[in-house]
Amino acid sequence: MPDSQMTAADSFLARARRALRRSPRYLASRALSSMQRRARKPWASVAPRLFNDAALLRETGAPSIDELWDRLKRRPFFFSPAMRGEWTAAFERRCPDARVSIVRTADAVLRHEFDLLGSGAVSLGARLPWHTDFKTGREWPLEYACEMQYAELDRPTDVKVPWELSRCQHFTSLGQAYWLTGDDRYAREFVAEVDDWIDRNPWAFGVNWACAMDIALRAVSWLWAFHFFADAAPCASRRFRSRILRSLFLHGSYIATHLEKGDVNGNHYLCDGVGLVFLGIFFGDTAKSHGWLDLGRSIVVDEIERQTTPDGVDFEQSTAYHRLVLEGFATPYILMRSVGVAIPDSAWRRLERMYEFVEAYTKPDGSVPLVGDADDGRIQKLGTQTLNDHRYLLSTGAVLFDRADFKRAACRFWDESFWLLGPQGADAFDRLPADDRPADSRAFDAGGVFILRSDRAHVVVDCAEVGMRGRGGHGHNDILGFELWMDGVNWITDCGAYLYTASREWRNRFRSTAFHNTVQIDGEELNRFLGPNALWQLHYDAVPFDTALACDDEADRFHGSHRGYERLTPPVTVTREIALDRRSPRLSVRDMLSGAGTHAIVSRFHLDPAVTAAALDGRSVRLSSRERELWFRLEADASFRVSLEPSWVSPSYGVKHPSTVIVCAATARVPLTLSYSFSSSQP
Repeated sequence: MPDSQMTAADSFLARARRALRRSPRYLASRALSSMQRRARKPWASVAPRLFNDAALLRETGAPSIDELWDRLKRRPFFFSPAMRGEWTAAFERRCPDARVSIVRTADAVLRHEFDLLGSGAVSLGARLPWHTDFKTGREWPLEYACEMQYAELDRPTDVKVPWELSRCQHFTSLGQAYWLTGDDRYAREFVAEVDDWIDRNPWAFGVNWACAMDIALRAVSWLWAFHFFADAAPCASRRFRSRILRSLFLHGSYIATHLEKGDVNGNHYLCDGVGLVFLGIFFGDTAKSHGWLDLGRSIVVDEIERQTTPDGVDFEQSTAYHRLVLEGFATPYILMRSVGVAIPDSAWRRLERMYEFVEAYTKPDGSVPLVGDADDGRIQKLGTQTLNDHRYLLSTGAVLFDRADFKRAACRFWDESFWLLGPQGADAFDRLPADDRPADSRAFDAGGVFILRSDRAHVVVDCAEVGMRGRGGHGHNDILGFELWMDGVNWITDCGAYLYTASREWRNRFRSTAFHNTVQIDGEELNRFLGPNALWQLHYDAVPFDTALACDDEADRFHGSHRGYERLTPPVTVTREIALDRRSPRLSVRDMLSGAGTHAIVSRFHLDPAVTAAALDGRSVRLSSRERELWFRLEADASFRVSLEPSWVSPSYGVKHPSTVIVCAATARVPLTLSYSFSSSQP
């Protein structure tokens, strides 16, 4: 049995060994936290009843609910209800096409039609199924959230579906439509959904209280909606005002006592901090809100140094999560700046590096590489851009950092950026000078990502550690993999992620070596799985080393190696060189395997689903897309043959499209060298 396959006992032992490597202080902290959460259970049903209107007014020092509402709508935010006329007029001038899309999306919400996590457009009925995975019909019970077992690996259920609906990120579309049209239907829908959500999601009970990150993101969504709808007639009811404000206050209390903190923190802990910043600023001068803001600020400031490399790459090794984490830092930084909360210069510099990484990995057509996991996660959804277009980040970054190169890559001031930065941000974007310099190749050495660029091609090479400092996390078995965009066509692509707990089989397939554009030896994984149920852990076998990017007038060249197969008997070291020719559209790849013995060797290149392929002579493949052709050629000893096999590509969570993979395979003796080329000229 290959050593990539592990038994349940192996998986338990691996987890036990990981626990033993952690500090006694960390283990004691986790045990104490677990005990505290169990101890809170008897009070979970009582606390919301005790937190009545009088308690809220005592906390905030307001004489009445209506006066509190009026005070809160004047609190600093990205905009205020008083700005509606100025902002909507400027928005209509700046983004005339966005209005149609916003209203269309909001009207679908009125009909309770949602497209979530690959579901396609689905009508969810008169009453929204807050606790249900509507894809499978699974409904989670109203149990104490801290004791719920919601990851059901033996069932095709997906807890992310009710979580995604309950993040309420569609509220921003309702709010934008209300501002643009003045139609009270959008405000009435907001009121109805909040009332229904509070009725059916009692504090601390049910699946929608099980994850602090989702609680924080829901609070963010409700606060965006509050500022859109604060002056709307349907929100004038004292009963509604009391209910939403008390619920938001309880959201803050819950997040602060259920932080997702570990020995290595990821995007969940960051989002907890984002929610606390939003709620702390919203409730203003109260003892608890000061504490939330201080705690949230410490998280979003400290974690930018911990969760990103010095050159600005998210350590979870995923472009989709890089987007989420960048929003998780930038959004509260902008908000805190508006109230005079200090952000260290070092944090702003690291944030700027994160935008530089976005500028580098974004392809000329605006698409992004599908590196690592992706679950469509966002801090807030304000724009009409497609899911895998990250250029709105660059129009925001251009204004924040006065970067003309970001403006060039963004192409325009996106509507998403408008709601963050307003008309003044749009004017600042316009004042930035034009930048006509060609985009250079970039080495993000600390992050392990290398970008090769010419006037006709864009190549993203992944030679990074496995993810989350060697734990796996949202990283895949993709070291030395790459994506190739050339002459307007995405030819070679990563495969994405598809699903998480809804199918451990598909989860593990999409993060496996065979689903990436790299070399596999003896059928082994680059980084061994801990077990079929360890969906976010990998052994850290494929340690990268000897990486470099060299550029001259003829070509830009990447070089990198890894130790993933040095555990084999006899061991093998893999080195890959990739050269992008500057004189003609041609990419050359060379794999050098050093070591000894006879091994089964497979190298794969996954094609974009829009690309069709025709094998020619066992060594060459003609690729076609958008009336363009590209030729693939293998150079190796006669034992290696080229074949085409079916595969899958997932552009977003819950979606997979059939595709084709070029497979170069043989059983051969090491050492050896394999060379491949992708060229617009027929070999």
